[in-house]
Amino acid sequence: MPNKRDTYWTPGHFVGGHPGIDLTNTVFTRCDPDAQNDLLNSSRDVGNWLHVSGLATKAQANAVCAIQAPGFLESVRDLREASFSVSGAVAAGKPPSAEGLGLLYEQAAKGLSGGGRLRLIEGESRPQIVRFGDPEAVVAFLAAISIEACFVLPRERLHACPRCGWLFFDKSRGGKRRWCSMQTCGNREKASRHKAKV
Repeated sequence: MPNKRDTYWTPGHFVGGHPGIDLTNTVFTRCDPDAQNDLLNSSRDVGNWLHVSGLATKAQANAVCAIQAPGFLESVRDLREASFSVSGAVAAGKPPSAEGLGLLYEQAAKGLSGGGRLRLIEGESRPQIVRFGDPEAVVAFLAAISIEACFVLPRERLHACPRCGWLFFDKSRGGKRRWCSMQTCGNREKASRHKAKV
């Protein structure tokens, strides 16, 4: 059942160009965060994010929403931060964080070995979750898509928005995209420049 504090995901949350990059952007801002910065505040937020991002059906997302396992949300957030430490470094033209990559590989490996939490499907670029109600499977899957983003996307096209710090893969023809979204940060920057001139 929805809670009025649940994050309401909109297309504006999915501007990264890849789900692994969109995962790193599940905060209000990277530039000047405050105590209320996180957009992932419950298993419902994680499940609904998976659904709106197109990575899970509504029924699969509902199974994630129902996860009550202690530490699940913290594991997802830790994984997101590891993903950001890797992709954010790449966007800044630096080597990926070894510690962040280590955590991503460790979590993805847990899903692919032993318990069969993830399965590989021939012709698919990423593994699939076997049981969406399994918290470790969800974390392993998020690790796998983060690794995919790190190695599939051309590094020179991965950028950070100068206003909010969100990451995005620049698919524009000339490679000149500057903002996570022109509708939000681009317009806000224009407005603040105009205000400064007045």
